[in-house]
Amino acid sequence: MSNWNQEHRRFLILNMIYQFGPISRTELTSLIDHRPGTVGEIIKDFLDEQLIVETGRSSSGHGRRRTMLELNKEFICSIGISITPLRATTLIAQMDGSILYRAEDDVRPQESKEALSERICERVQEIRAKFTERKIVGIGISDPLYDPSRYSLTGTLVSNFEHFNDWVHFDLRPRLEKLTGLPVETFSPVAFPALVEMRFGGAQGVRDFICIELSNGIGASLCVNGSPVEGSGGVAGELGHTVVDMSADGGRLCYCGKRGCVESGTAFPALVQDIRDALNRGVSSVLRDLPNVQQELTTADIRRAVEAGDAMCRFYVSNAAARIGVAIANLVNLLNPELVVLHGFMLELGDFFIEEVSKSIRNNVLVLAKKFDIRLSTSLESMIPLGAAAEMFTSFLRADDYNWVYRLAPDA
Repeated sequence: MSNWNQEHRRFLILNMIYQFGPISRTELTSLIDHRPGTVGEIIKDFLDEQLIVETGRSSSGHGRRRTMLELNKEFICSIGISITPLRATTLIAQMDGSILYRAEDDVRPQESKEALSERICERVQEIRAKFTERKIVGIGISDPLYDPSRYSLTGTLVSNFEHFNDWVHFDLRPRLEKLTGLPVETFSPVAFPALVEMRFGGAQGVRDFICIELSNGIGASLCVNGSPVEGSGGVAGELGHTVVDMSADGGRLCYCGKRGCVESGTAFPALVQDIRDALNRGVSSVLRDLPNVQQELTTADIRRAVEAGDAMCRFYVSNAAARIGVAIANLVNLLNPELVVLHGFMLELGDFFIEEVSKSIRNNVLVLAKKFDIRLSTSLESMIPLGAAAEMFTSFLRADDYNWVYRLAPDA
């Protein structure tokens, strides 16, 4: 048997077990149409390598009970790294999405990129030392996220993060490869929310859905026919930069250079600016009693005001929610998903905000597209680094080469 054929059969069987496990040897053999002896030899190798485990016995009602096989999802792990203007997050996760360890390191304002790379490498080594009994299949790095609330023309690491940073590709990645000997890959984070929700969250078993980020920016992560969508340049789903205000003044000038973007009128900085402008005009509000009202307004501040019945805050929160809902409804009309997942720190504004967003979405979708659910994500804090770790599981399985396996019906 050639090395290519042997390698192909190994990965085919591994992907079959991942997709259909727990599965018996007999069922597996019938699916891939290989000799039982060949399948048995590969299964034995996988058991010896601890890549799969025997998980008890099952019976179809006829004959003896069969030993079932599935991937050893507690043994197979990967490391995920995400970097924002404020912090670098490094975690190790099992193949079932369980996070074994998570660490956060502050990004120092004037720190050099090389120094930050060094600190991340030290954190990775620390994690590897803690989990020597696990199989770490690789390290995934999310391209640094861009935070529109920190837009600046200065050139420091904190204030001028770009979506694709050369230092991650040409400094951090090769450093980690040399240091660990593990596969290290970088990924655009735009599809991570969809990937994480599809594998570990509320969208498991759903093939067409959209994830909407509501924070300092408004973004979308798309899953179409079971596949997360990145786009040709890795920036698909820029819902926030869809122009919706074509009025005479065109709304606020967005940092992208256009007027009338969804984000410039509805994201959290825009909501805060609307409220602050109203306070400066003398509009009555319970927020005036806050000691820090002139320095910073938080989601908690605004939520308390809304729940206290503050008319001004309820007006601006409702207005932002309505506009966000219209933008999401437009996306629903385009893609006809079966699920909309909301995530992002603006959800901390509370039930009033969430209900207003949901109502606006429902009120503005085409009647033929109204059959969809709206859910809140449960994976908020770890979504990006967990997505990077999940991509390494895909690379380990070479799942993209066996994509057809994941389109087979469960009773194939």
